[in-house]
Amino acid sequence: MSKLTELKNELGALRDEALKEANADNFSELDHEQKQAWFDRNAKMETLREQISELQQVEKAKSVMESEEAEVKSVEPVSIHEEKTERPKTLAQQIMESKAYTAFVEGGQKNINSDIKWNPLLETKTLMDEASAYPPRVVRSDLIVPYPLRNPNSVIDLFSTIPTDQYQYKYLEETTFTNNAAEVAEAAAFGESALAMTERTENIRKFGVSIPVTEELLADVSSVQGYLDSRLRTMLNLRLDSELLNGNGTAPNITGVLNKSGINTFDFSSYAGNLGRIGQLHQAITEIRKDAFLEPDAIIMHPSDWNDIVTEVSTDFAGTSSAGYTAKNPLFVTAGNYQSGVSPTIWGLRVVPTTAIAAGTALMGVFGGGLAAHVVTRAGISVAMSDSHSDFFTKDKVMMKASMRLGFAIYRATAFCSITNF
Repeated sequence: MSKLTELKNELGALRDEALKEANADNFSELDHEQKQAWFDRNAKMETLREQISELQQVEKAKSVMESEEAEVKSVEPVSIHEEKTERPKTLAQQIMESKAYTAFVEGGQKNINSDIKWNPLLETKTLMDEASAYPPRVVRSDLIVPYPLRNPNSVIDLFSTIPTDQYQYKYLEETTFTNNAAEVAEAAAFGESALAMTERTENIRKFGVSIPVTEELLADVSSVQGYLDSRLRTMLNLRLDSELLNGNGTAPNITGVLNKSGINTFDFSSYAGNLGRIGQLHQAITEIRKDAFLEPDAIIMHPSDWNDIVTEVSTDFAGTSSAGYTAKNPLFVTAGNYQSGVSPTIWGLRVVPTTAIAAGTALMGVFGGGLAAHVVTRAGISVAMSDSHSDFFTKDKVMMKASMRLGFAIYRATAFCSITNF
C-alpha cells in the first residue's frame, strides 16, 4: 500500500468518526476533555490533508515527467556520423534520478540538495516565468474559515436545563403567603395562616433553520456535511441565545428575561449615588436580595459597557450624576497591572460580556440552579436531510434542516434586575 493511500485511509477514518460524533452529540454539552479531543482530531485531520496535498502534487509532477520521458524515447535520434553517440538525458530524467527527488518520494525527506548539469539542445530565446509563460498550479486547501460569531453558550450555559415529554410545561407558583404565626397565651387560639397556588403554563416552542445543498457537493466533498451540520447547530444556538434575553413572548417566540413582567429595573440616568456604574450595579444586587431573597450569580452586559467600566470608573469622584463625574484613578489599573487581562467580575459576581444584549443595557440575576428560571427541553437539536422539498428530487438537491423544541420558564421575575441607559 502506498504512503498516499495510507494517509487517505487514515483521514477517511477520522472524518467518519467526526461525522458520527457530530450527529450524536451536542457540542455545547461536551465536557472540557471531549472538546479538547475534538480539537485535537481536527488538527490531525488538517495535517493529514496537507500531507496528502503535497504527495498528490508530487505524483502529478512525476506523471508529467514520465510523459515527457516517454515522448523523448519515442523519437529515435539519427547520427550523422558512423560512431555511436550517447543520447542526452532530458531535464525531467535528471530530476527524477536526482538524490533530492528520490529521497522525497521514497522517504519523505526534505532539504536535500542535488546539482543537475543540463545542457539544452536548443538555445532558449524566451524567458519562462511564473507570471506569464507558465503559471504554476495551486491546489486550494480544505480549510474553511468560518464567519466570526459570538459564543452563544456564554449566555445559554448560565441557565439550568430540565427535560419534558409534553407540549407544555406547567408548574405551580405560590401566589398567596399569609403568615399569622405569633405568640399565644395559654388556651388561646392559634393564628390562621393562608397559602394559595396559581398554575402557570409555558408553551414549548420550535426553533428551526434550513439550507439547500446539491447531492453532488455532498458526494464529492466528504467534509461538507459535517461542516453544514455544525453551522446549522450554531445558528440555532445563536437564536436561542438572543431569545432567552430578548424574546417578546408573542407566539411562536418565547418570553425573554428582559421582557418578563415583574422584573426589577433601574434607569442609570436617574442614579444619584457616588459610585457611578458600579454603584448602580450594587443597588441592583440589593434589590434582588430584598425582593427575591436570593443572591444573584452573574451580570450580562455589552462588551462596550464592560470597557467603559474597566477604563472609566474611578475610585475618587467629584461632581454629581447630572453634572458629570471627574474620574481620577481607574479602578482596575491595579487588577490588570497593564500586563494581564482584567478579571470579568464586579462585586464578586461573574460578568458575561456579549453582544446578545444591546449596548446601554445590563442584566443581573439568579441564572443558574433552577431557583429563578429553567430552560425546558422537549427535543434537543436534530439535523435531517430530504429531497422531498419542492422540485429538489428532480434536480438532485436536498434540504438540510436543524430543529429543537423547548420552553423557557421564569419562576421568579424579581430575581432579575435590568439597568437601562447604562
